[in-house]
Amino acid sequence: MTESVHIPQPKTYGPLGNLPMIEGTAPIQSLSKVAKEYGPIFQMQYPAGRKEVYISGHEFVKDATDEKRFDKRIWAPLQNVRPFAGDGLFTSATNEPNWKKAHNILLSSFSQRAMQGYHTKMLDIAFQLVQKWARLNPDETVDVPADMTRLTLDTIGLCGFDYRFNSFYREDNHPFIDAMVRSLDEGMSQLHRLGIQDMFMVKRKKQFQDDKQFMFNLVDDLIKERKERGGGNSGDLLSHMLEGVDPATGEKLDSENIRFQIITFLIAGHETTSGLLSFAIYYLMKNPDKMKKIVEEVDRVLKDPVPTYNQVRELKYTRMVLNEALRLWPTAPAFSLYAKEDTQIAGKYPIKKNDSVTVLIPALHRDTRVWGDDVEEFKPERFADPSAVPHDAYKPFGNGQRACIGQQFALQEATLVLGLVVKHFEFIDVNNYELKVKEALTLKPDDFHVKVRSRGNLSAALMIPGASAVTAQEQTSEAATAESLPENAHHTPMLVLYGSNLGTAEGIAREVADRAKYQGFDSNVAPMDDYAGDLPKEGVVLIITASYNGQPPSNAKSFTQWIESAGPAEFEGVRYVVFGCGDHNWASTYQRIPRLIDETLEAKGATRLLGRGESDASGDFETDVDDWSEGLWPDLMQALDLKLVENGKKKGTGLKVKYVSGVAAVPLVETYHAELGHVVKSENLQNAESGRITQHIEIALPEGVSYQEGDHLGILPVNPESLVQRVLKRFALQGSSHLVLSASGRSSAHLPVGTPVRLDDLLARSVELQEPATRAQLRELAAYTVCPPHAKELTAMLDDEIYQSEIRAKRITMLDLIERYEACEIPFERFMELLPALKPRYYSISSSPKVSENIVSITVSVVRDAAWSGQGEYKGIASNYLEGLDTGTEVFLFVRTPESGFHLPEDAESPIIMIGPGTGVAPFRGFIQARKVMKEQNIKLGEAHLYFGCRNPEHDYLYKEELVAAQEEGLVTLHTAFSRVNGQEKCYVQHLMKQDAEHLLSLLEQGAKMYICGDGTKMAPDVEQTLIAAYQSKHGVSEDEALAWLTGLESSGKYAKDVWAGA
Repeated sequence: MTESVHIPQPKTYGPLGNLPMIEGTAPIQSLSKVAKEYGPIFQMQYPAGRKEVYISGHEFVKDATDEKRFDKRIWAPLQNVRPFAGDGLFTSATNEPNWKKAHNILLSSFSQRAMQGYHTKMLDIAFQLVQKWARLNPDETVDVPADMTRLTLDTIGLCGFDYRFNSFYREDNHPFIDAMVRSLDEGMSQLHRLGIQDMFMVKRKKQFQDDKQFMFNLVDDLIKERKERGGGNSGDLLSHMLEGVDPATGEKLDSENIRFQIITFLIAGHETTSGLLSFAIYYLMKNPDKMKKIVEEVDRVLKDPVPTYNQVRELKYTRMVLNEALRLWPTAPAFSLYAKEDTQIAGKYPIKKNDSVTVLIPALHRDTRVWGDDVEEFKPERFADPSAVPHDAYKPFGNGQRACIGQQFALQEATLVLGLVVKHFEFIDVNNYELKVKEALTLKPDDFHVKVRSRGNLSAALMIPGASAVTAQEQTSEAATAESLPENAHHTPMLVLYGSNLGTAEGIAREVADRAKYQGFDSNVAPMDDYAGDLPKEGVVLIITASYNGQPPSNAKSFTQWIESAGPAEFEGVRYVVFGCGDHNWASTYQRIPRLIDETLEAKGATRLLGRGESDASGDFETDVDDWSEGLWPDLMQALDLKLVENGKKKGTGLKVKYVSGVAAVPLVETYHAELGHVVKSENLQNAESGRITQHIEIALPEGVSYQEGDHLGILPVNPESLVQRVLKRFALQGSSHLVLSASGRSSAHLPVGTPVRLDDLLARSVELQEPATRAQLRELAAYTVCPPHAKELTAMLDDEIYQSEIRAKRITMLDLIERYEACEIPFERFMELLPALKPRYYSISSSPKVSENIVSITVSVVRDAAWSGQGEYKGIASNYLEGLDTGTEVFLFVRTPESGFHLPEDAESPIIMIGPGTGVAPFRGFIQARKVMKEQNIKLGEAHLYFGCRNPEHDYLYKEELVAAQEEGLVTLHTAFSRVNGQEKCYVQHLMKQDAEHLLSLLEQGAKMYICGDGTKMAPDVEQTLIAAYQSKHGVSEDEALAWLTGLESSGKYAKDVWAGA
């Protein structure tokens, strides 16, 4: 902290302090004037020595709304409401048990999904207002705030509690309104009375008690009536309060707290929104150019007599008008905080623990450093781009977890009503009204009367009772509708090519192709080999590829060979960008293929539009991809001289779900040309004392499928039932439902589009459910989260340090997060679209076709351990799936030959060196089986050495009997390292190789072939470093020269790797 600075304070007036500066009927406006004179922070002193700090500068508010240091204070205005609002959401402290309980239970009642459910009831009341105004005589005026109060009270009553106050059918106010208004006025009046004055207010206090009891009686009767008719099946606020259970405590709300919550919502749910609508109408009348814009919008969008929910959501300018009205006159004009600790604001103004700070929102919203010098002007266009509105300079709904829970309800209601009245009426200012703001607990225009005149389009509205509006309401889920392309799409062709063995580069390519649509491109995505010999010369080509042990991925091999051999004429006119996936642990081959493609294309005449991007699987891979993707669009659009579409990310979903009757389809099978094999044997190779499982699994191959030693077996795994059920529960879906998917985006290409599929089968066989959440997914979840503090928490996880420690390090998945944050209302369609394709898992084949031509074996380390999140057990998807397969069970599989030359030498007399600790021994078991058959055929064999390692020879020595027998038969020389034997130092394979370095180098110089299989993160680099150091020592060369020697072995086919690392 820097040195403290005294907080400015106006001069005091004796024992009254600064109280004389506060106008009793307009305290907020008085304080805002002080703020204008004394600046963004000042303090006031009140009788009895009480001091209050006020802030209005955005940087001060940013500090004070840090929820680690400050929390909501139930200040005097709210304290004075507590006699009748109790510990309701608005008037309770954060540490009061009922606040958190009610917040958790009621959150879903104010979700976007809930808004759609309230739409019909909102229409019902809105049309009552329209009908009243339409039937006025020409000389009658409208009391705008009074009618808006009637409307908003009736709306919250009907939507929240299925209770009709019927305010538009009464000459006077409903008695509840009168009781509530008097109670609020009395609460505010108490703020400005001295203690001795208050003692003489006997009549006022009696009225206050009578009003409070009247409100209690009405609400208690409402609760009693609902309980008597069965309570909780209406789907409204009261249902949730009666039936909802707090997931944190397992408790329900008690009857007294339900009473307080109802009163809270009746106050907060109508006072603020009625003021907002009144201010909006005032400013539109005073700004004819803005009125013209909103009229044009509602005439264009609200084409039906009864507006649909989606039409209301399309009223963008109308919402901007409301936002600007809230900026100028936030109807809840202040909130108070207290310091949890001794701290400073703006790094220099001292605030002691428990001291209070009040945010003056009207003054904050007039901070000229943020909003400009025209802060007093009504300019809805300030909100054209919501992302450009500074978060700390706009607080009409409060802050953080204590922000208004009903803000979506209020804005939806206000947008509907303002749209309707502007559509049907002209407003006439007969009194040349100048704004006078009335203050109570909230703000609204005082004595604001206008005349309204029909715009001549009322006949349909007058004929349609509000209750029938449901017939016109759209039933299609907004979330299932893909966003349209940009209006001025330029349709530049974009081809996104990928080279990918494990699916990572393909996933990036599909996401890029989808986002390209929203920048106006006509995008297509395909494997690189599909365009070998035929790169388009129109538009732009993006190439996203990995390397596989320094070689092209299997679907990029032909493409890579082609660009190396083709002449320059093939590439003239091609414009391209390359992005590479790799792993820096393999320094000699890191980014080899992306670099080769990038440099070859440029050398042969293609135009490189942007520098090559890189991602590192052993670094912060997600950040690498994220940063490149974020920078791609502005740089690419500039390079192509095209206009960037701001916020051109996909906000909706290109995936639609239609539930049908039909048979199930199996996804991804065609993609990998997988076929069904069946398990013939499965056994654990480890001793029970090891506490771990390594499963030896033998599978009968489908007819016509063959393999050779060193090949991989690709397995299409199945997500466990437990994960599938978690998804179904979270979205309240039935797994037995059948559906047909349709998709406009290419990121859904892995899903079974256009064919009936069972929902549980879709989840089990098509998508990854257990991968750590990506930053892109976090951003989407935050965008769909309607609880501001929860959205803030999700957004905070994008921070590099937090993301690494809380998401990646703990393997927190998207499913984990939507279970944790129930206020995240991501549609199921978008959830599915964000999930990556279920990738095949590749296992080194541990058998030889010379022994068993039709049966293949794999050696699977079953991943099962305490979850890094600290919650339960983590189980690897594929390994546990395979371990659980019974004999006879079918499994989808395919055989893939690696591109690294991981096969026995053609000359059986060539020496071989095999390095394979743990399950890395798998391919070498197949090699040894083949050597045994060759020996039986009297084929002369070269020297063979196997470096194998495990923890303990009695626990996890895989295939021990076979290997020992093979050594006795002269098929192989075993070199075994054990790392967990009591009384012995840890020994790993690289230690044994260091001891044997001279002999190993001699074999390699004689033409031996060396293989390494296993962990590519630690073991394989250590082995390589051991060899490099040995070569340096023997030949007296530099490390670079030794590295070049090892690279030469790999290039010449004398060194092959099958390691578990890379993209």
